Amino acid sequence: MVYVIIFVIIFATIVVVHEWGHFIAAKKCGVAVNEFAIGMGPKLWSTKKEETLYTIRLLPIGGYCAMEGENEQSNNPMSLMSKSPLQRMLIFVAGAFMNVILTWVLMLVVLGYNGYNSNVIANVIPDSPIALAGVQADDTIIAIDGVPVTTQTEIMEISSNGNASYNMTIQDPSGTIRNVIVTPQIDANGNRIFGFYSKSARYGFFETIWQSFLETGWMLVEVLQGFWMLISGSLSVKEMAGIVGVAQLTTQVWDASIQESVMYAIMNMARIAAILSANLAVLNLLPFPALDGGRIFFTLIEIVRGKPLNQEKEAMFHFAGFILLMILMVVVLYNDIIRLIA
Repeated sequence: MVYVIIFVIIFATIVVVHEWGHFIAAKKCGVAVNEFAIGMGPKLWSTKKEETLYTIRLLPIGGYCAMEGENEQSNNPMSLMSKSPLQRMLIFVAGAFMNVILTWVLMLVVLGYNGYNSNVIANVIPDSPIALAGVQADDTIIAIDGVPVTTQTEIMEISSNGNASYNMTIQDPSGTIRNVIVTPQIDANGNRIFGFYSKSARYGFFETIWQSFLETGWMLVEVLQGFWMLISGSLSVKEMAGIVGVAQLTTQVWDASIQESVMYAIMNMARIAAILSANLAVLNLLPFPALDGGRIFFTLIEIVRGKPLNQEKEAMFHFAGFILLMILMVVVLYNDIIRLIA
């Protein structure tokens, strides 16, 4: 039951924040929002304020912001199609923008709480490559092959270049500096193992803000690269994870993390939520019918043509895109289940 609650909270938060972005932008542009729903399916609760019906629905698998004239003809002066192309594009992009903001906020919390793995060694694994080189706990790795390092991430990035051995500049607690040659072990996945654990350190206030921006940017780039790999054929649809796969991953990460502490597990859930939010932001901006990116694409065509498109024809494109997305979701769900029972 705990796993279900965790997954529902993560998924609902991401979707509601996305729809809230559309809602706020629509209201600011003078578009009537007929319904703002949290969840899908049968209505459990509702209240109406001005023209908007606010509802909570039975199935916690999404939500929606139903705008006047979004999928139908409307003569209402507050309809979506009565607004300028730029206003409509602002409304369409607002959902993804809010997901990017959510990703940044979540990473701000995670980095603010966890800090980062520094270049100071906490423990050395006996008989490991770095231990055989004479490096001990409390020593600091200040450079590798002449490149200064301040975090374990930077150490791992440099060590990923494929060299057989590395010249490490080490400073001991007394301030003495020496150079050692370390030849890492290579595991089954091709990772280079030095054999140490680093000490945690805290970012400063402004550093945390900046690092969370960088982390958000890296996540968005990785998602884009993943979609490009899918389009180019270097990544198979069978390797994609759907809602079942994400739920399984969430369960595994929670079980492993809770062994250390509750807060550690919560921070890992926040990181997963940030990754999913970044995925939703990029996915929705792809120029595919039925997605926000598809609506932006059609709006750009309208700007180039200098006149509105035929709404019925555009609606047919979006409906066809929706059907294709549903088929893809079924395929991904099938693959998730096969992996689960295999």
